[in-house]
Amino acid sequence: MAPMTRTRADAAGVVGELTVRYYVQRASAGLIVTEATNISAEAQGYPMTPGIWSEAQVEAWKKVTSAVHAVGGAIVMQLWHTGRIGHSDVRGGRLPVAPSAIAIAGQQHFTPTGPKPYEVPRALTTDEVRATVEDYARAAVNAKAAGFDGVELHGAFGYLPHAFLVDGANQRTDAYGGSIENRARFVLEVMERLVGVWGEGRVGIRLSPTLAYNGMVDSDPLATFSYLIERLNALPLAYLHLMRATPDAARFPTWPRDTVATFGPLFRGNLIVNGAFDRESAEAMVASGAAQAVSFGAPFVSNPDLVRRFAEGAPLAPADPNTYYRGGAQGYADYPALHADEREPARGYWLVQATVTDPAAFGRYTAVAGPLIATYGGRVLARGDVAEVVEGSVPRRPCLIEFPSYAVARACYHYAGYQDAVALRAGAAHFDIVVVEGMAP
Repeated sequence: MAPMTRTRADAAGVVGELTVRYYVQRASAGLIVTEATNISAEAQGYPMTPGIWSEAQVEAWKKVTSAVHAVGGAIVMQLWHTGRIGHSDVRGGRLPVAPSAIAIAGQQHFTPTGPKPYEVPRALTTDEVRATVEDYARAAVNAKAAGFDGVELHGAFGYLPHAFLVDGANQRTDAYGGSIENRARFVLEVMERLVGVWGEGRVGIRLSPTLAYNGMVDSDPLATFSYLIERLNALPLAYLHLMRATPDAARFPTWPRDTVATFGPLFRGNLIVNGAFDRESAEAMVASGAAQAVSFGAPFVSNPDLVRRFAEGAPLAPADPNTYYRGGAQGYADYPALHADEREPARGYWLVQATVTDPAAFGRYTAVAGPLIATYGGRVLARGDVAEVVEGSVPRRPCLIEFPSYAVARACYHYAGYQDAVALRAGAAHFDIVVVEGMAP
């Protein structure tokens, strides 16, 4: 699942329960790359986009990663600095920053009061460039603390790393401008710091060598990105995420016409490709050996079960672009999956010990009654034969609980501390798994 900006965070860049639901719904993807996430307050260019620089943001993302992992998914965070693609109306009156004081021409930016022309950004000082590299490193540490499986640098679409690479946006005269080697320096320093935090096979990068949108015009993209990719080969990366944007032939007749065929073979690691694929073209791409994986963006918006639909040859549901960035559940977490599987679900049992650690507090949270054992988001997760638990009961009480599947059992166990029905909260009690029967280990 490719990264997609959805603008569902709050004003402080903190994601909520809707975001948890959104990513869990799509956890069957082989790998989720999150929406672009601001590495610092200075990095933000759009309203209602998430961050990863504050403690509150980290704690909120923990709920997302834990929920995705609980149902067997994998998820990496895309690290983002918007650079000159921003507006002072979004940034508390501060101008956006960039390699050079060059505005994006002929386009407008989305602000809380409507589209506005891009402003001339403020050029970063050399010291500020180096400080921004450290901002990326801190964000990588925070993403690790939040439970992600890795990180991806957003080096595409004209955001700050991309702007450093192309000579149409970078006219610096210090160590970060001029030659291709200097213009690539910022990206390579960031990637080295990310690998230093995460280690081998946990860091990726997204590039769009032939995308001119947002003023990303380079005099020789073949030379620029060939050099960068060759240098990236020296790092133990997880993957290169390559966008196959097709340039306007009339405007850029010397640019490569096939992005994947031109740049893909230069990378000696795993290649993920993206850009207007369907099931058939994606399978052909992987079967040819030109890429190891294909990422899908828009199809995942309206098809949370895209993997199943591809597997069954089911039709894809259309998305409503008017709700991409609106906020709220509509057009975000309300797209239905295919009909439920009518077959008898696999059953399994957990023998669980409810250990009361603080009887006085436990009494305030007692809420188990009848056959309902656990719910999450209004859905029944499990049922069992547990009678009402009352204050003063024995410290360890066995509970036999039946689950419809192993994945649901894992999710229920993970969320036990949050369930009103189970009511084991505030350190008053916790669950211990004692025996698992009837399910795969």
